[in-house]
Amino acid sequence: MDYHDGEHVVYPPYGVGMVTGVAKKKFAGTTEKCLGIQSGQRHRSLFIPIHRLEKVRLRKVMSKSTATRVISQLKTRARYDVSQSHKDRLKHYQVMFNTGEPMEMAAVARDLARLSKKQELSMEEEGLCRESIGMLSHEIAISRNKETKAVRDNIEKLLYR
Repeated sequence: MDYHDGEHVVYPPYGVGMVTGVAKKKFAGTTEKCLGIQSGQRHRSLFIPIHRLEKVRLRKVMSKSTATRVISQLKTRARYDVSQSHKDRLKHYQVMFNTGEPMEMAAVARDLARLSKKQELSMEEEGLCRESIGMLSHEIAISRNKETKAVRDNIEKLLYR
């Protein structure tokens, strides 16, 4: 385990958080060593058993070079299928989003934002698009040491141009 107190990490279901340390917690009668994370956007404290960190896809915040690649991905041509039902499209994008990988989340945000200019999205698609943009904005802001709102505004300008 190479996470340190005060370090920013990404836990895909909750977004960006900060490591608060290692603590022993009881689960179903057994005590386990857990990594504590303070989730910034949802204001929750999470404790993830150390042996499950890889399985839950916990990772460090993207590097500046990855942030640059993500911004480039947002500028590329969208790849969506308008003939596909919104349910099938949503399943496809949820799988991509749930990987927690920045490039996958960028593709979700790009495709759904551009599709929204051609047709109305379902509430779920719209929510997934907003969540992707929000998580990417927060993570890029941390990696580039910028304000989240400014990064989000920049991303939205790219996507909705």
